[in-house]
Amino acid sequence: MIMILDSSLILMLVVALAAPAQDSELEVDLRDHYDVLAYDLELAVVPRTKTLEGLATIEARATAPLEVIQLDLNKLHEVIEVRQGQEVLDVSRAGDSLRATLARPAREGELISVSVRYRGNPEGGRFDGFHWVQSRDGSPWINTACQGLGAHYWYPCKASFFHPEDKPERVSMAISCPADLYGVSNGRLTEVVEGTPDWFDSEGKEYKTYRWRHDYPLETYAVTLNVGPYVVVEQEILVPGLEQAVPFNYYVLPENAEKAAVQFKQVPELVRIFSEAFGPFPFPDSKFALVETNFWGMEHSTAVAYGSSYPAWCKENGKSDRFANRNKWFDYILVHEVAHEWWGNAVSAEHWGHFWLHEGFGTYAEGVYVEGIEGREEADRFFHEMGRRISSRKGRLYRGDSPTSGEAYSGLIYSKGACVLNTLRHYVSNDEAWWKSLRDFNMESRYGNAGTADFRAVLERNTGEQWTQFFDQWFRGEGTPSLDGKVFIDEAGCITVEAQVTNGEFRVPLDLAWKDGESVEHKLRLWVTTEPTRTQLGCDARNSELRIENLDRLLGKHDIEVEE
Repeated sequence: MIMILDSSLILMLVVALAAPAQDSELEVDLRDHYDVLAYDLELAVVPRTKTLEGLATIEARATAPLEVIQLDLNKLHEVIEVRQGQEVLDVSRAGDSLRATLARPAREGELISVSVRYRGNPEGGRFDGFHWVQSRDGSPWINTACQGLGAHYWYPCKASFFHPEDKPERVSMAISCPADLYGVSNGRLTEVVEGTPDWFDSEGKEYKTYRWRHDYPLETYAVTLNVGPYVVVEQEILVPGLEQAVPFNYYVLPENAEKAAVQFKQVPELVRIFSEAFGPFPFPDSKFALVETNFWGMEHSTAVAYGSSYPAWCKENGKSDRFANRNKWFDYILVHEVAHEWWGNAVSAEHWGHFWLHEGFGTYAEGVYVEGIEGREEADRFFHEMGRRISSRKGRLYRGDSPTSGEAYSGLIYSKGACVLNTLRHYVSNDEAWWKSLRDFNMESRYGNAGTADFRAVLERNTGEQWTQFFDQWFRGEGTPSLDGKVFIDEAGCITVEAQVTNGEFRVPLDLAWKDGESVEHKLRLWVTTEPTRTQLGCDARNSELRIENLDRLLGKHDIEVEE
């Protein structure tokens, strides 16, 4: 998910926090009693009336004896009927919860299939929602975004907003839309069918159905529906670590086809950098795709929403970029949302307390991209600039034991999460182990859910060190450290270090380097805590070129004076 700043961030937080929590009158959460295997969605969009009609089939396995299945569906939708096979089920609703009494009780381990036919007029705001707008030529242009509202805003499901741990094994979607438009969803396009589906009344207007299938687990908010007068460009890209080329498609409005051709030249290099850092692109049997949307962007899996300004085209053609501040280093939406294919889509948080595994790791990937294109020095500048904006802010990366997505969301998990990872790399001080840990964690947790402890375990395995203290301080603790003091060569030729951490209970490294009289380079790492440190070393009157190295890689405000 993107991080929108200033008034837009406030708006997103208000929307997220206003999203419905579990209804208090439902004392027992029956969603805990089954595991979703698949969603099969047949959806028809009616632009004239801004109506969504749907037939959603949920396939699940009972994890406990089950008489009533509980789903999430926003109360703005009318439920026409719920069936189990040919049986019409009794339904009750409370807020955004839907409960249907099964035709017969399901035993633990038994497969269940329930179909919900529904109709509604979902709307969209500036970001989250079901967006009904028009393209430049007046054509309907329809997109979805629902991480802050929950996927149940527009289709019945066991929403990841409440239960991120239950990722379906596959999702299929048939989008029926006016025949002059194109429908895009997750996965691969399996069929295009002319004509109106028999369950839907198109009021005589010619319709077409696009059938998509995504055979990978994903969070429900990463499911997407897009309809518009799209120009479709189909290519392939070679991905490190994969034998077969991956389909690379993009779907843009006609007036932006030229812009997209320029901007998306960056995609093969972007995918290469992330694949080498975190493991090969996770969804090769689906596709890699970008879909132009009427909002800024979102990490919809294999159909990434792109509503940015095509900054490469703007620069090439001397045009102003309305997102210039966010695009200072790169096309922010392109890089950040694509990073979520690895962090958030392939590897998802076990619960929303670990939301930073999506947004912090996704934002860290931005710096990985900078390093891949421009080198480590520029990446250091990127993270240092980001860290200056957050070093004085309070707040924990850990968002609690059982929050909803809306309760857990915070802008802090983006920038602080990224800078904490960059700081951790500095602590590890072993790039081979660092990159292996990121890659191993992603590959071993792919298509499932993980927690921060899982990442820590991989890091400890690859470094041979314990990192509990680091995560207690930086992940569960508040704030950032301040490192103060001075380093100097005294009259006796001794290098003297006087330093301490003056903000928070942190243990931080201080890396010194100098040359002796033989011009031999010396390096030493000292560990500094809240206890004042005074250390003398290298007593040689000929010591010179004393310096502190890579202090800008350590998140926080630091004031260390160096004297020779």
